[in-house]
Amino acid sequence: MKKIIGLAGSMKKHHSSSEYLLSVALEAAAEQGVQTELLRLNDYNILPCDGCGNCMNGKHCHLLKDPEDQLTELYDKLKEADGFVFASPVYALSLPAVWKNWIDRCEPCSDEDLDFEYYNYDRVAGVKGKAFTGKVAGQIVVAAGPGHEWALASLMPCFTAIKLSMIASAGISLIEYDGQPGIRKRSWSKPIEEAEEAKMMARAVGMRVASSLGFSYFDLPGQSGAGQGQGSGGQDPMEQDPMEQSREHGMQADPWSAFTVQNVKDEEIALGELAAERPRIFVIGDQQASVRCGPLLEQLEQQFGGKAACALIARVGQLPHFITHEFVKEKTGQTVPGFELYYDWEDKLASRCSLAPGQPAILVGRSREEWRLFAVDEAEGREIGRVVDYLDEVVV
Repeated sequence: MKKIIGLAGSMKKHHSSSEYLLSVALEAAAEQGVQTELLRLNDYNILPCDGCGNCMNGKHCHLLKDPEDQLTELYDKLKEADGFVFASPVYALSLPAVWKNWIDRCEPCSDEDLDFEYYNYDRVAGVKGKAFTGKVAGQIVVAAGPGHEWALASLMPCFTAIKLSMIASAGISLIEYDGQPGIRKRSWSKPIEEAEEAKMMARAVGMRVASSLGFSYFDLPGQSGAGQGQGSGGQDPMEQDPMEQSREHGMQADPWSAFTVQNVKDEEIALGELAAERPRIFVIGDQQASVRCGPLLEQLEQQFGGKAACALIARVGQLPHFITHEFVKEKTGQTVPGFELYYDWEDKLASRCSLAPGQPAILVGRSREEWRLFAVDEAEGREIGRVVDYLDEVVV
């Protein structure tokens, strides 16, 4: 079952209006059939960053060894989630310091997070964002008066850097419903439980996050809704970098032959079966690469003149509920009209060919068991030439 974690950022242990609205949001999410859990930032003792720089130097933060530090405990909990709802009050026209302290310490908590050659902005998601990358979130921020507007934007740069898709935000001035003692003593003060408008907004955030699990507005090949599928250390060599292996030699008895795709009728077919009768040339591409896939297929078709079957394998990541397979099929058919189409739903190809977004590839099966993968970079003509050389022995 999919899971949404609500993270409350109030410093209060009791009677927090933002935490109450977070519980309302999670209740609405649970009605959509997802599991929910509410966590409080204030329940975790996260020691403040002291600027040691280890996290950007391929080393673990020394604070993780401190028995009083609970960052790893929180990190491991957040990794379980497919989506998040963040809720916070406004302090000094921004968020409480507990949020910034947590963000400052959002760092590698496992060895695989430290498997990077060098650190820069483009690597933040893979180093410090493994618990969030490819997932969705909503946020609820409440103020007594002004300030929720700025508070809502406070962490957006960080969320963008780690490729967390913020798909719903609700900011509201509670005014008469605010729980501060200075307001509660007023005659016009009302309990937060009666704030129907605020509760409606919170429910909308919870429902939106629940309905968008699996969606991402970033290019993330291999995502599976729970933020998995990205390359990591400790993999089997055949799975870790098969592109490099296939560039060096033909893949005798390679798993490519057993890899399955689906045709337009949703029938599952092994690639080896498709190449059993005659050689097969597949152009592999995701949505971003689709513009280049059509011309590539046309070049290959002209080169081999029907002596080898040319087709497209469309890599498709996990889809949100509002995008159907039929919609994807229709759009793909419009992109490469006249060619045979196959689909790799949930982008399983990413785990074996490590293709970057927007980078097409050519997969060639000379026979049922002989396969080779060619990357298509700027030297596109050279790669097609290598395909010709590879097929020269069997295509006459």
